[in-house]
Amino acid sequence: MDINAIQEILNKIEGVINSKVVAEKEEIQEIHILANNIRSPKQIVRDIESTLYAQFNYRIDKNKISIAAIQSEDCVVVKRIRLSGVSVISKDNVIECSVTLIYDEKEYSTKEVGINTAANRKKIVAAATVKTVEQILGQAYIFDVQDVIINSSNNINIATVLVNVMLGGNEETLVGSAIIKKDINETIAKATLDAINRRIQRITL
Repeated sequence: MDINAIQEILNKIEGVINSKVVAEKEEIQEIHILANNIRSPKQIVRDIESTLYAQFNYRIDKNKISIAAIQSEDCVVVKRIRLSGVSVISKDNVIECSVTLIYDEKEYSTKEVGINTAANRKKIVAAATVKTVEQILGQAYIFDVQDVIINSSNNINIATVLVNVMLGGNEETLVGSAIIKKDINETIAKATLDAINRRIQRITL
């Protein structure tokens, strides 16, 4: 188990200032997190669980995670991008996805077209979502969808989306998740926004 690699990716989670992972015999015993007050400890714990499972296929007991929060001067109120709707149409070998988002009471929509494979049916929704966000930002080629993972825990199905982002010449991996209730496509779009909205304040709107 590469502890340094785990700590490196945990440090990329929004709100995390630093992390310390204690492990014995390939099993994580404790995770200590120093965080700011931009996000709640519950949100950070959820992200740690999703990140470890998505990146390392490792399930962590949330009781092993401890978080110490400190006051941050960077805590600001930021308008979030919200989901309005998702439309997916499949015909033969082609799949078409349109995603509509709302920002500052305005609607933005883009369309993605791709090959109709099982893997791409999930990924195209996330791709259309990030493309719409780029339209809102007025900037292209900021985001790239790395993966869309569907997993379950205690009979609860969860969509986890990994998005790579380029900011100031630096690449980061963002992780977002959402519980699947009815429409899996809407859930994937929401998980994508869950990842992106946490970094949106660092991009000029």
